[in-house]
Amino acid sequence: MNDLMFTNFTNSTPGKVYHWKGKTILIAEDTDCSFLYLKTILRNTEATVLWASSGQEAINMAREHREEIDVVLMDINMPGINGFDATIAIHSIMPDLPVIAQTAYVHDNEVQLCYASGCSDYISKPIDKNLLLEKLGAVLGAGVLKTLSRIS
Repeated sequence: MNDLMFTNFTNSTPGKVYHWKGKTILIAEDTDCSFLYLKTILRNTEATVLWASSGQEAINMAREHREEIDVVLMDINMPGINGFDATIAIHSIMPDLPVIAQTAYVHDNEVQLCYASGCSDYISKPIDKNLLLEKLGAVLGAGVLKTLSRIS
């Protein structure tokens, strides 16, 4: 895990740089390693990252930070309240909040359940860094071409 914490993802995104200063991403993920991976991907975006390690904690954080959270990355397979039920509960608090499901199970039924619970999108595990940034970019603002970002 130490290698992950020091991995430099800055130069691995082909073509785009993402700046989400002032945006908040709630990551609902029960495993430390997966959370650290996602946080490392998001490190250079300047987004604020909140972590909920269970479905219930994600619901509580949505309630406490309702004015701040811009998007949720929701792990579906969590102990206690799963990601489907947590998404439904979060939408009772914040109906328009985008939720991107993250799941290792991408069978048609699982994908349908993601959308049925109110997720606006999903990404399969293992999570591809570039795909994750593109999906978040659709919600938080698209990235800028690296060549253009060097000029400004």
